[in-house]
Amino acid sequence: MNDDFSGYHIPNVTGNNSAVLDVFDTSTMGNYVSTVEEISGLRKFEEWYKPIHGYLAAIVCVFGVIANILNIVVLTRKNMQTSTNVILTGLAISDGVTMAAYFPWALWMYIIYGTDVSPKRDTLECARFQMWYAIFSVIVHSISIWLTVTLAVFRFIFIRFPRRGTRYCNIQRAKLAVVIVVIVVTIVCIPNSVNYEIYDGFAGEIIGPQWGNASVYWVNQKKNTDFQEFINKFNFWIQALLVKLLPCVMLTVFSFLLVKTMRDAEKRRKKLLSKTPVSDGESGATSSGGGNHKKNKKGNRSNRTTTMLLLVVLLFLLTETPQGVLSVLSGLIKGFFRNVYTPLGDLIDIVALINNGINFVLYCTMSKQFRDTFFNIFLRNSPGDRRKTTTTYITTQQTHATKDSDV
Repeated sequence: MNDDFSGYHIPNVTGNNSAVLDVFDTSTMGNYVSTVEEISGLRKFEEWYKPIHGYLAAIVCVFGVIANILNIVVLTRKNMQTSTNVILTGLAISDGVTMAAYFPWALWMYIIYGTDVSPKRDTLECARFQMWYAIFSVIVHSISIWLTVTLAVFRFIFIRFPRRGTRYCNIQRAKLAVVIVVIVVTIVCIPNSVNYEIYDGFAGEIIGPQWGNASVYWVNQKKNTDFQEFINKFNFWIQALLVKLLPCVMLTVFSFLLVKTMRDAEKRRKKLLSKTPVSDGESGATSSGGGNHKKNKKGNRSNRTTTMLLLVVLLFLLTETPQGVLSVLSGLIKGFFRNVYTPLGDLIDIVALINNGINFVLYCTMSKQFRDTFFNIFLRNSPGDRRKTTTTYITTQQTHATKDSDV
């Protein structure tokens, strides 16, 4: 690892954020104090976007937390109990908690006290919250990433091996998978959890003589001994490879397999339907047309569900892959983190926050069962609406989401 990368980052919502560098820098959220006279285009973008970021992030967090609460309420209804929805519920919890934790940080470090370092903003209490968040955000966001991988694996098994999928990827095993992800990710993040400490200094020496002897506090990696340096580097590669690149590679592979399997299944379904007589064309008599129609509807519903889950996976992939690549390059290329990754910290944050809150929109637009259940819970205003939604609820409960595979 390069010498200029010793204090590589304080994690944020994405698990990678702007650094607290050897020169004082409170930038758990991109508050970087540059010592380079030449300002690059990325640094100009950072200076332009930083005042906007806090307000935008706060708005996204509020809507995202509400959206994920709605996801949890709907996905945990009795008629929605499937293995897929168990994983999606875990994903909604981790995403919602991540955004709820980011909200007070955005208020304190961007909106209330602005983006400049000051004794009023960078207090000891703020540094303590910052250190807690540096640990907590990495754990919950990493859980979200690996739950998305689990979702892709479960869905691939369902559509590639339908009988085995129904038997092996049931609700109980989905719950077990969620628990295993939470435990394993928490253990993997232990090096990150013990890697920080709080530092303090005189504001007059760090940000200007006008502040006199007032103190400012910040969080940085422990790097006073050789062992702490080793933990620092070890933690970096754990985060870059196991938390970022490996799940991105797995999501890419399973996305390709999902698309290929969907196409193969659709070809087989059309081939079977084309060989089966439906009606005589005059009397309207049918031999097995009703069965074909049901199979066709079932296949279409399963394809819509797979497409929706594939979009969830792809959005996560598009969000996480650039971060993984930038993280690895930061460890391999001298000066890359300071000059490229740090100025993009806030932008990476807001993209991740939007991705954490967008699933509700996908579910509403692409899953009829989700919409019906949502309306049944929240929009029972008139007796007519109540009768209609109750009928829909009973119908969807009877179908029970196609053998634990559909949302």
